[in-house]
Amino acid sequence: MTTALLVIDMLNDFISGKMKCDGAADIIPQIRALAECFRKEGLPVIYICDTHYPGVDKELELWGEHAIAGTKGAEVIDELKPQEKDFVVRKRRYSGFFQTDLDLLLRELKVDRLVLTGIDTNICVRHTAADAFFRGYRIVVVRNAVASWDGAEGNEKGISYMSEIYGSESTNAEEIIESLGSEARANP
Repeated sequence: MTTALLVIDMLNDFISGKMKCDGAADIIPQIRALAECFRKEGLPVIYICDTHYPGVDKELELWGEHAIAGTKGAEVIDELKPQEKDFVVRKRRYSGFFQTDLDLLLRELKVDRLVLTGIDTNICVRHTAADAFFRGYRIVVVRNAVASWDGAEGNEKGISYMSEIYGSESTNAEEIIESLGSEARANP
């Protein structure tokens, strides 16, 4: 089995637009380093992207229009653009699994462990973690590669919740990168 990197909602609307998450800019370098490492090791990098239909999606009633399909706001930020062999899964609700083909993709890739990065820790990351747990995936939350719209306190609460309720591991990007490098050296 293998590990996949999930990059959740690192979109223009969430980094600098309508739904700006203040801590989001701080996690870009760690996500970029993780994505580069996963690609180098031949492991899947999967972008989970909020993408809504105007005037239709239930989420818009709560949050207003954001990440509207076909707009700049729904695009992955330039610093983290998907590469040719990366995968992009579009979602219309908080979870990357809900009514998407993420689970099918992961099973076809023989993935059993998910490394979660992105925003918002207490909403989209958390709901994706919940659905991953329900489907039997092992979950790793990268502390310095997730951010929450309600700041550091909300971020910590989200990470703690996922650890307590879903048994997720919690680590930082540097440890993941070192671990993947050690595995590669041990299995040339």
